[in-house]
Amino acid sequence: MRYHKAVEITKLEADHIIATTRASLAGAVVISNGKKWFDVRGMTRAEIEAFAADLARSDIVQETRSH
Repeated sequence: MRYHKAVEITKLEADHIIATTRASLAGAVVISNGKKWFDVRGMTRAEIEAFAADLARSDIVQETRSH
């Protein structure tokens, strides 16, 4: 996966960010992928979309390898 500005955080940190943050570059403050949470407040919408696409590709590769 290429480098992204998203920072992996805990669910507790994600809950706090969601409850207390009202501003971000793209409107989203955190995203989750399975049990992983990421702080995306400093990312643009295009960066978040690219990051989410990379996460999805990574999930597909992992699923393929596990079968």
